[in-house]
Amino acid sequence: MTLGIVSLVLVVAVGAGVGLVLRGGGSGDDSTGDAATDSNTVVVKDDEITKLVQSHSKALASGDAKAFTSIFDQKNAALVRDQARVFANLRKMPLAEKSYQVLRRQGRAQDSFGRGVKFTQDVAFVHRFAGIDLRPVSEWYRWTIEKASPKAPLVVTKVQGAPPTISGEASKTMYFPGPWDIWPDIVVAKAGDSLVLARPQDAALARRVAPTVSAATASDLAFWEKNGDPDAAVPTGFVVALVEGKAQLGKLFRTAKANEAGVSIPMPSWGIANDTVKIGGTRVVMDTTTEFFRNEQGITEISEHELAHSLVAGLDSAQFALFGRANWITEGFAEYVAGRNRPINANRRFSEGRAYVAGQLAMPFDGKLPTNALWDFKQMTSVNYLMGHLAMRFAAQKYGERKLVEGVVAAYRAPGDDSEAALFQALGVTKADFERQWAGYVRAQLA
Repeated sequence: MTLGIVSLVLVVAVGAGVGLVLRGGGSGDDSTGDAATDSNTVVVKDDEITKLVQSHSKALASGDAKAFTSIFDQKNAALVRDQARVFANLRKMPLAEKSYQVLRRQGRAQDSFGRGVKFTQDVAFVHRFAGIDLRPVSEWYRWTIEKASPKAPLVVTKVQGAPPTISGEASKTMYFPGPWDIWPDIVVAKAGDSLVLARPQDAALARRVAPTVSAATASDLAFWEKNGDPDAAVPTGFVVALVEGKAQLGKLFRTAKANEAGVSIPMPSWGIANDTVKIGGTRVVMDTTTEFFRNEQGITEISEHELAHSLVAGLDSAQFALFGRANWITEGFAEYVAGRNRPINANRRFSEGRAYVAGQLAMPFDGKLPTNALWDFKQMTSVNYLMGHLAMRFAAQKYGERKLVEGVVAAYRAPGDDSEAALFQALGVTKADFERQWAGYVRAQLA
């Protein structure tokens, strides 16, 4: 079957601000500080914001729903109800760490004429899934806060996702919304050392998928234990969320247009500083309406693929890159891990690959590895996944799986634009020689 359709494309999202260094504290450029003011001035001081956010953290940690919702506008029943739902959902999450931290502030936080003030305050929900996240990660909210008079309390009147600090990011929000923000309830299904999250109407599906995710976790980790660096920072479990359709896929842990079947979203470590682990965890989201969910084999395939992305995410250097890590390495490795135990002629993209080599697709096979610039050109994405897979399969057969993994890890640890050079250096071959031998291998495999 030829799978040239976009819905069967599996990708790893770059994520908003992967290379961003996050640090706790500090409210931003609009801080009013603690300067003395007259009695008529309405002013919001840093310590007020800090106390508000700290009280919110304490309420969540202690399980005090009333205190958690007390900071929100009590006249806005819908807002209070929504935040009560967030509280209830978060209490179901097995979080080893959870707190809210102050970020940047924008707007008028002081008025000398006694008028009320209204401004926005970005707040990070810092959290770590127990036994899954390597480091705490964060979801960013933007609160609209009002203070009616000098002695009035701060009141949060609106909650939304905070935009990224860097323009041009793929997502319009920083890892918002989480399922706890938008789902009426959350089903949490244990999948071995991993978790499957689903909406209540998908509870039966979550229970059916959980054993497959558990097996995929075990399979990917077994591959790593056999071939990877035992001292490398890799997770032992993963968070997987199930959604229905592309609209939902693009609006979980991000706000973006989605055209994948599944995605592994890397989340930066909170308070990176000198920590070598720049990506503290990932969130895998899978669209249950795609062809992969028609049978158990498909669920296994998409699970092993996305979890392979998540497996090595913590090794990412997260350094700025103009073009980014080579897609054929990133996607090829995930495809290889997912399909390594099956013959290539059993691959769902095999027929499309044969058509490509035979010159029957929009672009002819020229014996060159796919480039990022042309990765999605003229619906060539799916076959480019196969080319990446075949590159990894060829490398594994010629150099061994351990050497292959060493090369992939080198590519992740290098700046993105240097990923190919790092991989070929680890393999001990030039790109020209590798490409020439790989092209012959592709033609033989797809003959």
